[in-house]
Amino acid sequence: MALKIATQNNLVVFTDTETGVEYPYNKAWVEARYTDSEIHFEHTIQRPQTYPFRTHESGAIYKVPFTEVQDSEGTLLNTKTAIQEYLSDKLGFNAAGAAASTTALLAQTGYGHTGAFAGKPLSNDYVWEAGTGITYTQDDVDNDIYKVLSLDNDVHLAVDNPYWTTPDVSGGDNVDLFNGYALPHNVTTLFDYEYDFDTEYPASTGTGFEGSTGRIRLNDLQYGDQLRVRFDFNVIPQVANTTVEPALWYSNRNDNDDITFTFPLTTSPIFYGGGTVGKTYLNRTEISAWVISNEDVNALTLPSIKSDNPVIIQPLGLLVTVLR
Repeated sequence: MALKIATQNNLVVFTDTETGVEYPYNKAWVEARYTDSEIHFEHTIQRPQTYPFRTHESGAIYKVPFTEVQDSEGTLLNTKTAIQEYLSDKLGFNAAGAAASTTALLAQTGYGHTGAFAGKPLSNDYVWEAGTGITYTQDDVDNDIYKVLSLDNDVHLAVDNPYWTTPDVSGGDNVDLFNGYALPHNVTTLFDYEYDFDTEYPASTGTGFEGSTGRIRLNDLQYGDQLRVRFDFNVIPQVANTTVEPALWYSNRNDNDDITFTFPLTTSPIFYGGGTVGKTYLNRTEISAWVISNEDVNALTLPSIKSDNPVIIQPLGLLVTVLR
């Protein structure tokens, strides 16, 4: 009786080849362990008394000889090395050292960074000049809006370039500052620099995304991931006693890309009191969100700013981290 191992979306699917019964489990919750000749699996959240974790009768660990492990095509893998390579390359497991004799999920945490904010001045090599930036106006104050801050592909190509030589990431995909080097397993990019909201939703009004470009791209994330965004920006207060509220402006979307709900994911407000007018203050705020449904994976989100007085904002960078 062989054990077939495959994947389906974010699941690892074990098949008992004798009965043909499939047993799907969340891939993020499964670890493989090895002896010199056998493999068995542990569930990190539960202790299920089901195949292939433990036998129903005794609760004993179900161990499978290497010679009885199959890939998704039904081909026997036969050796520990072949099994580890298959689990790493195909399923997102990472082979641990021989002393540990275990595997854990590859890239539980990964991240990407970009400085590709729209509006950065070409005339100054895409670096904000003193006193300039994106103005949050009195009209914005009066309308109590979160101003969404766009991304721009031309700025991305100009500023998201690795500045180090070791490790060499020059051959990676140009998807962020690190050329994708630090992304989680099976995530191709965390940014879409060319997304145009008005092109996708030409009749849209009142979402807050109208006129915006770019987005933080969540489409490759898995159910159960946590999104954590560090938003770096300068604030130049124009009026004393000003409170600024950073947020991720967030729209859930269903599988047809219909927007179902729009809201700000806020963090702690920042207060600028007397003596702050005209000065530049660096902020590095962190905002988190869960990813637990199809509408989260398909959500639209960009950083945004709200203020109770006019301010000048100089958006600098986004560090987007995925925790598993």
